[in-house]
Amino acid sequence: MPVSAENAEEVTNDAIEGVQSVTSLLHLPDWVGRVLFIVLVIAVMLLLVRLVNRAFRRTIAAMAAAGNSSVTLISFARYVALFAIYFAGCVIVISSIPGAGDSLNALLASGGILAVIVGFAAQDALSNVAGGVMILIFKPFVIGDFVRYVDAGVSGTIEEISLRHTAIRTPENKRLIIPNGKINQGVIENANYTDTRVCEFFNVGITYESDLERAIAILRAEVMKQPLHLDVRDPVTQAEDPEVQVEVVELADSAVVLRAWLWSKDISSAFKLKFLLNKAVKLRFDAEGIEFAYPHLTITK
Repeated sequence: MPVSAENAEEVTNDAIEGVQSVTSLLHLPDWVGRVLFIVLVIAVMLLLVRLVNRAFRRTIAAMAAAGNSSVTLISFARYVALFAIYFAGCVIVISSIPGAGDSLNALLASGGILAVIVGFAAQDALSNVAGGVMILIFKPFVIGDFVRYVDAGVSGTIEEISLRHTAIRTPENKRLIIPNGKINQGVIENANYTDTRVCEFFNVGITYESDLERAIAILRAEVMKQPLHLDVRDPVTQAEDPEVQVEVVELADSAVVLRAWLWSKDISSAFKLKFLLNKAVKLRFDAEGIEFAYPHLTITK
C-alpha cells in the first residue's frame, strides 16, 4: 500500500512524540524535542549518503576494472539514489516543523509540485537531467571512452556521468564539466565506439631536391618498426597492399609533403606511436641524407 503525504506526516509526528517523551523526562521544552529530531534526521540522512556513496564507488571501480559496460548505468543510478535520500530527508524535516507539514501536503495535493518542476526546467536543470537519461539510453559514449567534444575542440576520457553533467578528463589532466543538455546536442567523436582502433596522420615535409621514393620507403619502414603499429590490411588482399600507406599529399611552396597512415589499437597507443616516430624519422632522414623542408626567403636586388 503506497504511503501518502498524510501517512508520512503521521509517522513523523509519532517519531517526534517519541523523542519529546524522552526530553520531557529531562523537563525540557517541546521545541527541544523537535530540534533534536531534526538533527537526528539530518545525521541519518548524511550517514546514508556516505554509505551509499561508498558502496556505489566500490562497485563502479570494480566494474570499470573488469571492463563492464554497465558501469555508466550504475554511475547514473548512484545520483538517483542520492537524490532520493536527500529528497526524503528534506520532506521529513519540513513535516516536523509546525505548520510546514500542512503546507507541504497542500502543495502535493494541489499539484503545486508540478509548478516547482516547471520552474526547475526553466533554469535548464531539467534539460540536463533529460540529457543524462538520453545518454544513458542511447549510449553515444560510456565511462572510460576517449572522446572529442567537437563543439568545444577538446578531447579526453569520460570520467563521470551525473544527473546534471558529464565530466571529461583531458590528456593534460584537467577536468572539463559539460552540462548534459549541451553535450547531448553537441557533436561527439568517440574513439571507442564499436571499434577502438585509431588512425592518425603523420605528415612530414621534405625538400624538392630529396629522393622522393627513398623518403617514402624510409618513412614506411620506420612505421613498421614500431611495436605500437597495427597492420589493418584485409587478409584477402594483404599481399597486394602495402602494410603502411604513404602518399604525397601536397606540393607546397617549399616542401613535398608526405603522409603516413598510422594505425594503433587505441587512441593512447596512436599518440605514443606518433611521438616515437617524430624522433625515429628525424634520425633516419638525417642518416640517409633526406633533407627536411623549411621556409626559404630569397631576397633579390
